[in-house]
Amino acid sequence: MLMPDVSRRRLGFAVIACLVGVAVSWATSSPLGLIGPVAAVFLCVRGGAAKFLYAVLAVAILGALLAALFDAELREPAFTWAAFLALSLSLGPVVSENTPAKPDADAVRAAKSVERLTGVAWATDADGIFLYVTPSVLAFLGLGLDDFNANDDGKGFGWRRAIHPDDYEISAALWRRCLQTGEHYSVDNRMLRPAGGYGWTRSTGQPMRDGNGVITGWYGTVIDAESAPLAGGIAADAPDGSPDDVTALPPMSDVHPHDRATVEQARARAFFHGIPQVSSFRKLQADGSYQWVEFRVEPKYGTSVDIDPAVARQDERWTTASSLGETGEAVRAALAIENLYGGAWAMDASGQFTYATPTAQTSIAMALEDLNLLLDGKPFIEGGRQGWQRGVHPDDSEEAGETLRHALRTGEHWNFEYRVLRANGAYVWHRAAARPTRDGQGRITGWYGVTVDIDAYKRTEAALRERERQLQLLVDTVPALMWTTSAEGLPTYVNKPFTEVTGATLEDITAQDGSPSLSVIHPDDREAARQAVRHSFATGEPYVQRYRQARADGSYRWTETRAEPLRDASGAILQWYGVSTDIHDLLVTQEALREQERFLRQLVETLPAMIDCATPDGEPIFRSQRLRDFLGYDLDVLDGTGKSRLAGTLDAGVHPDELAAVKEKYAHSLATGEPYARRHRLRRFDGEYRWVETRAAPMRDAEGAIVQWNVVCLDIDGEVRAQEKLLSAQESLARASQAASLAELSASIAHEVNQPLSAVMSSSDACRRWLMMDPPNIERAQKTLERIIVSAHSASDVVTRVRALFKRVEDKRDCVTLGRVITEVGDLLAEEAMRRGVRIDIEGADTVLGVAFDRVQIQQVVINLMRNGMDAMEAVAGDSVLEVRLRKAEGMMRIEVSDRGAGIEFPDKIFEPFFSTKEQGMGMGLAICRSIVEAHGGQLWAEDNEPRGTRFVFTLPDEGEV
Repeated sequence: MLMPDVSRRRLGFAVIACLVGVAVSWATSSPLGLIGPVAAVFLCVRGGAAKFLYAVLAVAILGALLAALFDAELREPAFTWAAFLALSLSLGPVVSENTPAKPDADAVRAAKSVERLTGVAWATDADGIFLYVTPSVLAFLGLGLDDFNANDDGKGFGWRRAIHPDDYEISAALWRRCLQTGEHYSVDNRMLRPAGGYGWTRSTGQPMRDGNGVITGWYGTVIDAESAPLAGGIAADAPDGSPDDVTALPPMSDVHPHDRATVEQARARAFFHGIPQVSSFRKLQADGSYQWVEFRVEPKYGTSVDIDPAVARQDERWTTASSLGETGEAVRAALAIENLYGGAWAMDASGQFTYATPTAQTSIAMALEDLNLLLDGKPFIEGGRQGWQRGVHPDDSEEAGETLRHALRTGEHWNFEYRVLRANGAYVWHRAAARPTRDGQGRITGWYGVTVDIDAYKRTEAALRERERQLQLLVDTVPALMWTTSAEGLPTYVNKPFTEVTGATLEDITAQDGSPSLSVIHPDDREAARQAVRHSFATGEPYVQRYRQARADGSYRWTETRAEPLRDASGAILQWYGVSTDIHDLLVTQEALREQERFLRQLVETLPAMIDCATPDGEPIFRSQRLRDFLGYDLDVLDGTGKSRLAGTLDAGVHPDELAAVKEKYAHSLATGEPYARRHRLRRFDGEYRWVETRAAPMRDAEGAIVQWNVVCLDIDGEVRAQEKLLSAQESLARASQAASLAELSASIAHEVNQPLSAVMSSSDACRRWLMMDPPNIERAQKTLERIIVSAHSASDVVTRVRALFKRVEDKRDCVTLGRVITEVGDLLAEEAMRRGVRIDIEGADTVLGVAFDRVQIQQVVINLMRNGMDAMEAVAGDSVLEVRLRKAEGMMRIEVSDRGAGIEFPDKIFEPFFSTKEQGMGMGLAICRSIVEAHGGQLWAEDNEPRGTRFVFTLPDEGEV
């Protein structure tokens, strides 16, 4: 196929050759005139198209020879055409060998020229297929050119593995756009580094074009960026700015063709140098004319210092060399670099400049004649001074000239940093590099180089040094011991106070294997500190540890050490920063305060009193353990109840009969500040109310204002109970003196005999009913008569036992069948219970005691309790059930008689003689019952029954001897 990059010159030659050849062939009637067109065709085709043309010519020759052999009439013209075709076939390789090489080879040569200056370069064809990448880069990445060009199954370019994942999409999208539009490619992104991890790089690419402006390939370079782009994002050089930005550039179609290189170079300088660029170009106007305008290009990344822009106006003087001499290759390399960096130059082997970017000339106000001027009439390479040295800072001029002169003489690479005088009179730092070009014999034919403005870098570096100095000063003056370690925990730094205070240097705290020796830590604390620091280094968790640290005088002081890791953007630990703070005085003071607090608390807790402290308004804020144990709850239980702590305490603890008076007294003391003193009953944790005496006094500040109430509460229940018992004894003595023994005996007999006599009367009445039936129920009547006889005997026994009780005569204990005795009592009271509508429920009728008891006395106790229960249920609606339960508990037999009556009002007084709740009662039944039970070694008491009524409980021994 025809080459897409055919030059106008070769295309014109091919057209003329074709026309002349056709004319000659027509005039001579011979095909030999077509040699010209065939040669033109071979000049314009390559690759597969040329091979196809060779095959066509070979087939045509074979056809002509066959025609000459088999047809005598066609033999002469057939041989003529065979000769023409053979000549054309032999002419093809000759023309092809002299056809210029593939245009994309120019991109490779340009890339290699750039590589000699920057160390890294690349080249691609017009479609972005990589033709060359610096071999060291491929070796580091472990990739080949095929890997770079792999499409990765349509997911992206093969070189994506070298780009940080967060930056790849933007970089790839910009590269695709540049391939389509031919725009200059400039981007900042993070790439893999040989040392590991990702680092910021600055990548740029420039298209190569033929004489028709068609892109034939791309070349570019990648250099380390000094810092991340502004705001931490990717910086990409946009081709056109916003219309609202007065410094923005118009579309390249509006720029004069001769000035487009200037605009592109300004962009490249701004991108690579980090310096704003001010220049001018001719802009297309609405009427088709061009007018000079000034523009400004800002770098796409920021710096921490203020930088003046570089000004280079194209309407100012600049010149070109009249002859390039042997420096043609050097100038071509300079032009290739110029497109990337925005500025380049070339000189001959003696040091005379043959080319310099126009922008570079105008920015320093020196044309080529000025740069090459011999200041002392002596050639530069022979030791003379050259004009360009006038634009170099006096402190740098001699060294810059000497190093360049040495490179010219030896052919060594030249690299130098120096200050250059701008046209505005300011000196700015530049970094210059130059490389020689050689002919086939290795002879130097010229030099090409680039000068990069590094003023922003130098100023930033100076600012960083100053900040580093200030930071070091801060680190060395702050009253704290600071240290750092590597990510693996190897000590890397200790500040000046650390060495002064501990007497240990970095070498002293580093073990032979590079790990922390912890030599400044007390031996007793060292192992715990070692385990903690190893855990932090292994997990990345912050390190916090307290230990005793050595001092330069040999003493140890308590120190708190904290360390935090510094991480990169990916979260990987880069370094550890630690600080050790002396807390010895703090710990000593805290320990003294704790000791004093322990003493005071022990004093409060060991006082034989319950202590309470309250705010000026009476709200409790502290209670001693004794008081908490007495009440059975802590202060925080009172929170969230809707009441104040004081109200909650009083309502829950003070006896209802004294609550109002206690509250009134408390309120009076809080309002007036007068001391508080009162006796009242306070509820203990087990529900028992105990008498206490509470006293409270205010604690005041220097101005007399109350800051706290201190309360002491004394348990005086024992004293109060003793006094009550004394009064009760006195009352009992007085009552005993009033009642004669005979009266008490009579009353007792009358009360106890009343029960069996009542049973006799009930049974007699029943017997009469059975006999009056028609016919008479003799069987039931006989059973009733038997009950009458038993009741009569019981009355007789009762009298005997009561008399014996008062005479202190030994009772008769020969019965152990307690269940049978209670069953008999149930039978005795069955008729009465039926009449009253009471159901008797007896549980444990087969119970046998392990200790003998007096059957008659215990029977009387049960009868008395059961009859009292039936009496209690007469005035209560609902089911009337009388329950009798027998059960064993802890060596005693427990007998319970429960009713569902209204309950008892005075449980503590009902067992006293002559106290009765019945209108006709004598008040002796329960007193005699308690005497009988206690005489058997048991106890009798009353308690509330659930859900209502009263439960009388008495116990009898079931084991051992009474």
